[in-house]
Amino acid sequence: MMPEGSNSQGDYRIFVGAYLEGELSERIQALRLQYDPVTARISQPHVTLAGVYWRNGPATPENEAETIRRLDILSGLIPSFELLFQGVSTYPGKRPVVHLNVLINEGIIEARNLLLSVLGQDKHRHFRPHLTLAMRLPWFEAWSMVSELQETEWNTQQHAALITSLRLMQRGQDDPSWRCIHQIDLVQR
Repeated sequence: MMPEGSNSQGDYRIFVGAYLEGELSERIQALRLQYDPVTARISQPHVTLAGVYWRNGPATPENEAETIRRLDILSGLIPSFELLFQGVSTYPGKRPVVHLNVLINEGIIEARNLLLSVLGQDKHRHFRPHLTLAMRLPWFEAWSMVSELQETEWNTQQHAALITSLRLMQRGQDDPSWRCIHQIDLVQR
């Protein structure tokens, strides 16, 4: 039975993401704010590697103590890796998701597989890593955004970000944005 006042999926969500830092993150965040400020304010630029998982109860770090304990085991096992971005695409729908394509590499797959071994299978049976730029635009605005970005560096050049840690993120139904409740440091190569 679900607690009173909760939705049918659960009370809060978690995921593990690879968050960008530095100048590249700032530039991508500026782009996100230009087109979809609501999405940009919910979470900083990242690539979800495991999740989203729904949970019951209050959205507190204490309710994820066991998850954090299990993720700590991975700190010495996951090597740092590069995220490589090139190209702007969309996932279709009534409100399409405009995103930067992420080139899949061994580091991403290894990190994801280790995370899933601890957290269990997520909703992504066919993992397609991406960095969301906008997800709250009507179809015609999303199409316009993609058209505008076709001739820019975001579509024509490759960008790289070294990932040296992952973040366990949590968000309750009434929370305005995602918050980091734990960091997983990666093995430096």
